[in-house]
Order: sequence, then structure tokens, then C-alpha cells
Amino acid sequence: MSLKDVAARAGVSVTTASRVLSGVQRNVDPEMAERVRAACEVLGYKVNAAARALRVQSMDAVALVVPAIANAYFAELVSAYSRRLGHLGKRLVTIDTDESPEIERRQLGGMDRVLVDAVLVVPAAYERSGAAIAELARSGRVVQVDRRARGVEAPSVRLDNAAGVRLLVEHLRSRGRHGILLVDAQEDSSSSIERTAAFRALAGPGDRVLEMPSFTVASGIEAAGHLLADPRRTDAVICTADVVAVGLLTALQHAGKRVPDDYAIATFDGTFLSETAAPGLTTLGSVADGMVEASLTLLESGAGDAGDVVLAPELVVRGSTG
Repeated sequence: MSLKDVAARAGVSVTTASRVLSGVQRNVDPEMAERVRAACEVLGYKVNAAARALRVQSMDAVALVVPAIANAYFAELVSAYSRRLGHLGKRLVTIDTDESPEIERRQLGGMDRVLVDAVLVVPAAYERSGAAIAELARSGRVVQVDRRARGVEAPSVRLDNAAGVRLLVEHLRSRGRHGILLVDAQEDSSSSIERTAAFRALAGPGDRVLEMPSFTVASGIEAAGHLLADPRRTDAVICTADVVAVGLLTALQHAGKRVPDDYAIATFDGTFLSETAAPGLTTLGSVADGMVEASLTLLESGAGDAGDVVLAPELVVRGSTG
């Protein structure tokens, strides 16, 4: 349901309907205003605070919905948004959904009571997040960041995950590594789906995928246990999150294995964790600042469902791959 539908039912222009619902009713016939409000009632159209604030050009606060702020990747994304919005004189409201589509649905469902101008959301799941985000996108300005949800007509900003996987695989093979293990999470996120599909398309003999419960250090430690117990030849690992790579690296070193001599390790994200690990982790460089700029540009331009920005990855080579 859109503002256009409300205007059509009320027999007024979209501009008039917008003025009525934003509270700017100067020069609007009272009878027309009443027809607009009646149309909203019949159609079940909800006016949220974000949409209203945008219409009156307040732009004082923006909400960022992330799956797990404890994950270094999302923590750095929050920090990047906070810095940029602060420079613009705006506030950031951060919401953590704990990787739960149910929590996400409840939080997004109450967004019409939050005084923000727009919502940036990292979907918790590709399939199960779609309905809640699509509903919010119909009544306010929304941009999907880093991930996408199925069936959502809202712009998105994300990394080219297939290109990122290709960079890492080609780098490892150039170093003479052939038995590559991809460690991913068992979650329904668009980034996991895209990375796993890209890896399977490139996989050669001996390459395989290991799916862990979540993107955590604990999952990396558990993945190391699977790797050490598996008799199949593996000499390289790609982790799809820095926190997983750190857990894997630590567990392998505690088991007496040498990185990169016994195992080369590469990872996504490019957070401070990849820099401070010993040895430093070969990774894809951080695109947090690029996501911030692209998403805020989409908000400013009002790109609707036409905006889809895909950021190119960059390889950062460190000691973990030799």
C-alpha cells in the first residue's frame, strides 16, 4: 500500500495527500483532507514518524538496525555511520536484532513510534526478514545495507560477494594452495548465500564448505576442531567473517599448527581483528565507509526501489597466507 493508492482513493493528487499526512495543510481544502484521512482508514495505510519527518525535511536522526553489534564487523559499521552522521549534525539510533527475524519484526513494527527520518537495515535473514522490511519500506524511507531480503522494494548497498570469493580463491591458488575449506555460518543471510554459491562455482577437487552455527569466535574454534579431525587434505581456509578467522587461527596455534606453513587463512570483513591477529590475516578491505556514503546518498536522492549499489572488493595481503 502506497501514498499513491491513498491519493487515488481520495480523488486528490499525491502532493495533496502528502501535505495532509505530513501535517502541512495550508491551502488544503478541509473536505479533501478528510477524504485523505478516510482513505487511509479504509486502506489501512499507516503514516510513520520517519516518513513524516522526511516530508518536512527535518533529517535529524537515522536508525541503523544490525544483526549483532557484538560482531566486530557490525560494530565498525555502527561506528562509521555514527561518525559520518555526527559530521552532518545528525544522530544515530542503533537497534540490535540478535540475528533474530522475530526480534527484527517486532523492532521494525514499532518504528512508526520512533522519531527518526529514515531506517538503514541489515536484514537478519534473506527469506524471513522480507515481510517486515517490505512493510516498513512502503511507509517510510528504507535502505538495506550489507545484506538484502527477498521481496523488498527498497534500495540496497552491499559488497560484491562473488567477486570477493573469487579474489580470495585466486590468491590462495597463486600461493600453491589447492585444498581450500570455506567456513561459513548456518544462517539465512544473503551474504552467506552469495558467498557459498560463488565458492561452490569455483571449487576444485578437494575444496569444500563447512557451515558453523554462527559468526562468532566460538564457531572458529569449533571449525578448527573439525579441520584437524578431517583426514582430507586441506592447506587453506577462507572464513566469511573476521571473528570466525580469529577463533580458527587461535585454535590451530594452540594445537601446534603453523600459519601459514600448515594452513593459510584468508577472511572477509577487514576489521581491526584482521590487523591485530598474529600473523596478520589476509582479508578483503573494509567497505564500511563506502557503504555509509552510498546509503546516505540513496536516502538523500530518494532512489526508491531503483537504487542498488554494489561495491567492489579489494584484497589486502598479510602474513596468514605466506
